[in-house]
Amino acid sequence: MKTTLPASPVLRRIGGAFILILLFHSFAHAQATAMIKFGNSYVNLSKKTVGGPVGPGDTLEIRVDFYINRNYNSATGNTGKIFKVRYYDSLPTHTAILPGSSLMMISNEGLIMRSYTQASDGDQGTYNAAPGYPGGYQIRINMGAGSGAPAGIQPMDTTNTTGAGTITAGTTTPLFSAGSIITTAFRVVVTGAYGDTITLGPGKVCYRLTSTATSDTMLNAMQYKILIQKPSSLCANSSSTNFAAEFGGTFGTGVGRNRSTPPSFLIPNYTYLPNSSTSISINDGYYAIVNNTSPTSSTFPNANRQPTCGGATGVLACSNREFGGFWFIGGDHTGTTTAAGNPPPDSNTNAGYMLLVNSDLATSEAYHQVISGLCPNTYYQFSAWFKNVCPNCGIDTSGHAEYTPGVLPNNTLVVDGIDRISTGNLDTVGWQQRGFILLTGATQTSITISIRSNACGGGGNDWALDDIALSTCPPDLTLTPDKPDTLCQGADDSIKFKISAFVNNYTQWMMQQSTDGGVTWTTPGLDTLGRAASGTVTPVYDASSGFYLDTVTRYYRVSSTATVTIYRLIVASTVANLTANGCFYTTNQPKYVNGTNCQVALPTTILSFRGQVREGLGNLQWTTSNEVENLVYNVMRSDDGVHFTAIATVPAIAGSGGGAAYVFNDPKPVGLQTYYRIDMVAASVHRSSNIVLLSNSNLQFEVRSILNPFTDHINIELTAPADGVASISLTDMYGRYIRRIRQPVTQGLNSFTIYDLRSLPSGTYALQLQVGDQMISKKLVKVINL
Repeated sequence: MKTTLPASPVLRRIGGAFILILLFHSFAHAQATAMIKFGNSYVNLSKKTVGGPVGPGDTLEIRVDFYINRNYNSATGNTGKIFKVRYYDSLPTHTAILPGSSLMMISNEGLIMRSYTQASDGDQGTYNAAPGYPGGYQIRINMGAGSGAPAGIQPMDTTNTTGAGTITAGTTTPLFSAGSIITTAFRVVVTGAYGDTITLGPGKVCYRLTSTATSDTMLNAMQYKILIQKPSSLCANSSSTNFAAEFGGTFGTGVGRNRSTPPSFLIPNYTYLPNSSTSISINDGYYAIVNNTSPTSSTFPNANRQPTCGGATGVLACSNREFGGFWFIGGDHTGTTTAAGNPPPDSNTNAGYMLLVNSDLATSEAYHQVISGLCPNTYYQFSAWFKNVCPNCGIDTSGHAEYTPGVLPNNTLVVDGIDRISTGNLDTVGWQQRGFILLTGATQTSITISIRSNACGGGGNDWALDDIALSTCPPDLTLTPDKPDTLCQGADDSIKFKISAFVNNYTQWMMQQSTDGGVTWTTPGLDTLGRAASGTVTPVYDASSGFYLDTVTRYYRVSSTATVTIYRLIVASTVANLTANGCFYTTNQPKYVNGTNCQVALPTTILSFRGQVREGLGNLQWTTSNEVENLVYNVMRSDDGVHFTAIATVPAIAGSGGGAAYVFNDPKPVGLQTYYRIDMVAASVHRSSNIVLLSNSNLQFEVRSILNPFTDHINIELTAPADGVASISLTDMYGRYIRRIRQPVTQGLNSFTIYDLRSLPSGTYALQLQVGDQMISKKLVKVINL
C-alpha cells in the first residue's frame, strides 16, 4: 500500500523497520487492509539492553498482542468493535510469578498503561496459582471499555464473560493508524536450571462478535520453547563454509538501490517489495532488499529529518529519508566489523545489499531457513548484525508523533524451534552483532534457523539485518617445532602437533603421511613405541589464551630409501567425522622429513648463518657442528639468487666431531641485492646452507614471489628488514578466515608454504602478511587445475 504523509508536522503513522539487513519498518501505514493480527512474545527484562540467553533468576515479561482494524467486524453491523474481550494464560514451565508484580496492559513500546493486582479483587486481573483441576488457566485479564473484575470466577472458566469489556478499534488506546494495538503482560522469574527448556503457557484471547453472541472467537498464542543456557562468546576465527543462504547471508552486491533478483526465502505474512522508492514506501508488513536505506539513494547521511525539515531541498531534503524524513541514511554492513557499517552508495555504485523490513503490527517470525549438510557433534556459530534504522519514529498512545526512537527492535534467534538468545532492545547506535554457539546432535546433519520479532510494529521497531552466518570455530593445529627435519635413513623422528581450539570437543585425531609431495595420503602404522596413528585427546582449558589445548606426538622411523615424507594431523569431533568431507581439520603446516644416506652424505651441520652490512661490505657469520676431517667452507655470492660464484674458501678449524664459529668479510661492496650461501665440502660430498640476502640500502618488507593462481598450496618468498614474526592470513571475499599462521622470519630472504588448500572452492581469496606494523595484501585466485 502506498504511504502518503499528511502535511501536518504531527504524523499519525510512524513505524519500525528492520534490515536483514532484514529491515522491518512498522510505519503507521501498517497493512491497513489487515482486519486483525495476533501474536505473542516475551522480553527478558534482565537482559533487556544487552541481550543474550535466558538464565536462572532472569525476569521474563510474557506478552500477547493483537492489532484490530477499525473496519473489522463490519458484517455484523458492529464495525471496529469486539465484545466480551478477555485474556487467559498460565505460567510458563520452570518459572514462578514475580512476587509483588502486576498483571498489565501495556503499549507496544512496553509502557504500562493499566496494572492490576494478582489477587482476585475489584480490578480486571486475577492470578490463581492452583486453578483447581488440571488444564486450568491461572491468569485472566478482562479488557476494553466497561470491563470490570472477574468477580471471583476461576480464571480457567473461559465460558464466563463476567467483567469482560468492549474494544473499539481506533478508540481503545493505544491507537495506531487505522486501529488499535492491544498488549497484555505479566512477569515471571526463571526457576529452572541450565539445560532445562521453558515452554510458554497456552495463552489466548477470547471475544464475541456481537454483544448478544454466545460463542467465542479465539486467538491462540504459540507455546514457544526457550533453552536455559549460559552465555557464550563468539569465536574470533570462525571460518569454513557459511551455510546461510542469500550470498552467504550478505544478500549479495549490485548496482541500483533495489536488488534485481528476488529473495530466495519468504517471510510469512510479509510482502516482498521489489521496487521501493520515494513513491513506493516500505509499509508495515513489507520488506525489500536494498543497498541504501534512503529511497533516493542519497549519499548524504546528514539530511534533515522530521520534525525539522525546514523546507530544505537537495541533499538536505527530508525526502531523502524513508517516509519523508525518518529513517537513517546508510549502507549495508558486509565487509565491516564496526557499528558504522558501510557509507550509503549512490544509484550507480556497485554496493552490498541488505534486507530492509517494515515490522508487522503483531509479533511474528521474520526469517526462516533450513540448512543441511552439517556435521554431527560439531559446534557452529550462528550470528547476525542488526541495526535500528529509525531515531524518530516514536508515537504516543494516541498515535501522535513524539520523534523518539519509539519501539526498539527486540528479536529472538531460534534453532530447531528452541529459542537460544534474544538481541535485547536495539537502540539507534548503529550495527550490533548478536550470536551464540550451538552443538549439533550425535547424528544431526541439518537445522532450521529463524529470527522472530518480540516487539509489535507501529511507532518504531524499524531495523536492519545483514551478514547472517552459520560457521564453525575451527581448531588451530600447529607443527611443534615448526621446521622440517633432515635425518639419516633409519633414524627415529618425533612428529609433534599442538591442538588449540575455541571449543572442547575436537578430541579425535589421525596422523597421515605422504611420500609423493602431498598428492596422496595414507595412515602410517604403529610408531616406534607401538602406538597407533589415531586416537583421542582430552583438551584442557588454558585461561591465559582462552583455548582448549592438547598435543599429539608420535615417533616414526625414517625410510631406508632416499625420500621426503610429509606428515599431517587431522582432528574432528567424532571418529566418523575424521573421514567425512568438510567435517575434519588438518594442520596449518605439515612436517617434512628428509631421509638421507648418512654414510655418504656430509654430516656437518650449519647451525646458523647470518649476515649484515658493515661500511658497505658483507659481514657473514656462521656456526657449525659435527665437523669432519679436511672440511672446507666455500663462500658463494650471487647477484640474482640463482647463479652463485665462489669468492673465498675457509678451512674448518674444529676438528672431527667438533663445531666452531666463523666470520668472513667480503671485500667487494654489497650491491642493491646480494645473495650469499655457504657450501660445505669434504672429499667428494658437500652440503649447502640457507641463503642470506644483503643490500646496500634498507631492505623493504616485500613479497618477492608468490604462487598465483594456486591449486592446493601457496608458495611465498618475502624479504624482511629485521628478525621478527610474520602473521599470515588467508580469507575469502566475505572476510572469513580460511587459514591463519604465525611464521618466524629473519632479516633478508624468507620462504614458506601454506599447504592443504585442495578442498577450498575455486574463486578469489585475499592473502594478508604482516610483520610489525607493516602489512602487505595480495589477491589470489584458487583454481581446480592449472
